Amino acid sequence: MIFFKPEFRNQQGEIVNVVNAKGRAIGYIAYLYKEDKELYIMGQLNEEGEKQNFIDMTASFIDGLKKAILGDGEKEPNIYIHLGGQLLQLDNEDNGEEK
Repeated sequence: MIFFKPEFRNQQGEIVNVVNAKGRAIGYIAYLYKEDKELYIMGQLNEEGEKQNFIDMTASFIDGLKKAILGDGEKEPNIYIHLGGQLLQLDNEDNGEEK
């Protein structure tokens, strides 16, 4: 089981640690945004065993950020989230590749 734990926040973004049930940080999600509705989301997970939980939590988190920051516009956030250096594709993301 993993949780989000806020670490740092300012006017342009936030860093949220991903912690396990013991309270140990095993990853992070960070986002930055500009006034012209540009949203950048970065993240990393260090424990492969929590991959699906991380993807599920992160996808919901990103959906909320998109609604709160970008509104109902056509803009999509710039997302780079990885597990041990390998890029993760979120389920709701269209990457243009056939599966």
